[in-house]
Amino acid sequence: MLPQGFLLSTALMPIEIELKLTIDSAHVKRLRRHPVLKSMVQGKPRRHKLYSIYFDTPEQDLLQAGFTLRLRRISGCWVQTVKGGGSAEGGLHHRNEWEWPVRSGKPEPAPSTAPDPALLLTPKLLARLRPIFVTDFWRTAWQLRTAQGAEIELALDQGEAHAGNRCQAISEVELELKAGEATSLFEVALAIQKQVPLWVEDLSKAQRCYLLCSGETLPPQRAQPVELAPAMSVTQAFQRIAGECLAQLQGNVAELGQDPEYMHQARVAVRRLRSALSLFGVVLPEAFVGVMQELRWIMGYLGPARDWDVFVTQTLPQIAEQLPDNRALARLQADAAGLRAARRQAALETVRSQRYTRLVLTFGLQLVRQAELQAESVALNEFATQTLTRQHKRVRRKGRRLAALNTVERHALRIAAKKLRYAAEFFAGLYPHKRARLYLAALAELQDVLGTLNDAAVTQRLLSELPAPRGQAAGIVSGWTACSSRVRLQKLHQAWRNFTQQKIFWK
Repeated sequence: MLPQGFLLSTALMPIEIELKLTIDSAHVKRLRRHPVLKSMVQGKPRRHKLYSIYFDTPEQDLLQAGFTLRLRRISGCWVQTVKGGGSAEGGLHHRNEWEWPVRSGKPEPAPSTAPDPALLLTPKLLARLRPIFVTDFWRTAWQLRTAQGAEIELALDQGEAHAGNRCQAISEVELELKAGEATSLFEVALAIQKQVPLWVEDLSKAQRCYLLCSGETLPPQRAQPVELAPAMSVTQAFQRIAGECLAQLQGNVAELGQDPEYMHQARVAVRRLRSALSLFGVVLPEAFVGVMQELRWIMGYLGPARDWDVFVTQTLPQIAEQLPDNRALARLQADAAGLRAARRQAALETVRSQRYTRLVLTFGLQLVRQAELQAESVALNEFATQTLTRQHKRVRRKGRRLAALNTVERHALRIAAKKLRYAAEFFAGLYPHKRARLYLAALAELQDVLGTLNDAAVTQRLLSELPAPRGQAAGIVSGWTACSSRVRLQKLHQAWRNFTQQKIFWK
C-alpha cells in the first residue's frame, strides 16, 4: 500500500488541462503545414528530445493509488514530476501535477521549499521505487493564440515507449491549455481534424505503458455509479452523467474487435448517453440535437453487430449442444458466423472513422460550453423526482395488461423499463442507498427478462437475413426460441409482480 506520508493536496496543486489525440505518422507533414498552426502560432516551434523514466514499487503501489512518478531529461537536466487524480472524458484530461528539478535520474524527496508541505516522498517509499518503463521521443511544440485570446501549447510527440523487451510507438498530439477557456482546445482540435485525421485518446502515455508492461488490455468498461450532490445544478448533473457515459464508450471502442463484451458495453454506453440526452432535453441547447443524430448513426452499426454476437456466441451454441450431429444446423452456424464477422467489421470501421472522432470532439465541446451557462432555477432533487416519477408511471402504464401484450407491446415495455433503469441509476446517489438498491434490483430483473424475450424476436429477424434458405435448421432454431419464450413469459410475470411491489425510492 502507498505510505500515508505520500499525500497530494489537490487544493494547492496546479491542474493540467490537456486534450490528447493520436495521429498516424503518415499525416504528420499535413499537420505541420496546417493553416491553423500558421494563423495562430506565436514565434517559432521548439523541438526537444524527451527521455523519461517512470518509477513504481514492485507491487505498483503508485498505480493502484492513482499516481505516476516520472523523471524526465530535458537538455541535459532532470525534472521530477508527480501526477495524480483528475479525470479523462472525450480525450480531455484534467490532472493534478507537481514537478521540481533533481540532480540525477533517481527519484528524490520534494524540496523543503515546496509550497505544499503535504507533498512528501518518504525515505521508505523512495527505497522501494524501481524503473518500470521508459519513453523516448521528440517533441515539437507550437505556442498558439486563438482569436478569443486563449493560449494553447500544441505538442507533437513521436518516438517509442519501452517496457522490458516490449516496445510501442508514440505518435500523438497534445493540446495543453495555458490560458483561457477549455472550449478552445476542442475548437482547435476540430479545426485541425477537418484536414488531418486524428483519434481521441483517453489514456495517458503512462497508462498505456503500464498496459505494455503487463501485456494486457483494459477489461470491458461497465457503467459506473455517478456521483451527484443535491447542491449541483441540473446542468452540472447532466455534465457528470454524460461524461461518465462518454468515458464508458471510449473505454470500450479501442478493443471493440476483441471479446464480444466490449461491443456489448459500447452499445450500452450509447444507449445510456441517448437516454441522458432525452431525459435532460428540456434544459439542453439545440446543439445537442446533432449529437443525438450521430449517436443514432453509431447505434445503426453497434446494434446489428451485438445482435449477431448474441446469436452466434449464445443462442446457436445452446441449440447445437443438444444436436451435435445436425449438419444443417452446422451449415447455418457457418453462415451466421460470416454475417457476424461482416457486422463486427462495419462497427469497427464506424468507431475508427473520422466521423466518430468528430462526434466525440463535438460532444466534448458542447459539454464544456454547457458549463459556462447560467444554472437553472429548478433544483436537482426536484428535477430528478419529476423525471423518475414520469418514467415510472410510463412503465406501469405499458405493463398494465401484461398477459395480453403482443411482441411489439412487450418491446415498447422493454424500452420504457430500460429508460427508467438508466434514469434510476443516474439519480440513485441522491437518495438512500438501500431503498434505491432494492428498486434497481427488481427493475434490472424485469429488464433482463424482457431482454431475453426480445432476443427471441431478434432471432427471427436474423434468420431472415441469412444468405441462403435453411429450412430444417431455421425451423429448429425457431422452435427452440418459441419454447424458450414460453418459459420466459412465466418469469416475466414473476419479475413484474416483484417490480410493482417495490416502493419508489425518490419520495
